[in-house]
Amino acid sequence: MKRIIYYLSIFVLLTGILVSGCKKEETTSSVYIPEATEFIKGTFDITDTLEFTVTLVGADYATVSATAGNAINVTFRIDENLVSEVNQSLGTDYSVLPANNYELETSATIAGGQNSSGPVKLIIKKGDALESWKSFILPVSIDQVTGAELSAYQTTVYFVVTRAPALENAPLLDRTGWTIDDFSTEEPGEGGGNGLAITVLDDNFGTFWHSQWAGGEPQPPHYITIDMGATTTIHGISIIDRYFEGDWAIYGHGQPKKISISLREDGSDEWIDDITWDVPLPPTDNAQSELRTYLNMTREARYLRITVEDVYATWSTSIAEVYAL
Repeated sequence: MKRIIYYLSIFVLLTGILVSGCKKEETTSSVYIPEATEFIKGTFDITDTLEFTVTLVGADYATVSATAGNAINVTFRIDENLVSEVNQSLGTDYSVLPANNYELETSATIAGGQNSSGPVKLIIKKGDALESWKSFILPVSIDQVTGAELSAYQTTVYFVVTRAPALENAPLLDRTGWTIDDFSTEEPGEGGGNGLAITVLDDNFGTFWHSQWAGGEPQPPHYITIDMGATTTIHGISIIDRYFEGDWAIYGHGQPKKISISLREDGSDEWIDDITWDVPLPPTDNAQSELRTYLNMTREARYLRITVEDVYATWSTSIAEVYAL
């Protein structure tokens, strides 16, 4: 998992101003956290490892002019009391990361002749027990220093971690209240209520929407528009293919080959085109696959449009179910 570092907003900028204004009063035997001017942000599924260091203050907060004469031992603590201060300063609503979802190395050493410790590890774990897409904060502060002084500044580093499940682990959204708003065509000729657009929301993998084939077979694009009933946060899309057997499963018979996904906000007439998705033909040993993709970015929308731009083997298309993540 990549570690992504973002600069803090006003809260840390103010801290940085204080540091720059007072740093000349520091001695070269003071210990601080270089990463304390940043949020260290990580997105993870089940586990991740984030790191920081402790360093001796040198000239102008550099380390080149300061080395430890003897080993300097540093311990750390979780400073949960700072969470409300950060939220109030930045207008955020972070919750503290639960204790059973991390392990922190609680000590570090700056060896004699060195100016910095090795990486101090924060292991994020048990992501499957955390709410998907939710961000948590964990302030880690220097607790005690032996063999040197504690700096008056940059002694707390803030970790912000977000549970972003792997695509296959992402939970499906509740479709209660979802309705069909619009569609290009549907095919009642399938019989028994099949072929109708509403069947993509009936939780029955045996039914399917089919574009027109009786009395003419329009070429792509084919589309279906879903009204989710209220503004909804969308991360991705899940589609269940119609079940096929034999040659239709092997070579294709209207399965979507290319899909574009668009979203529209409540009260707006403007569609936002998010991605064009090249859809694989289901393997013949699983002729009714669930196909998933994340959007380019998280979207807030009420209306979701699935447009089939190209199909396998024919001109018409069919889809059994449409879900969102």
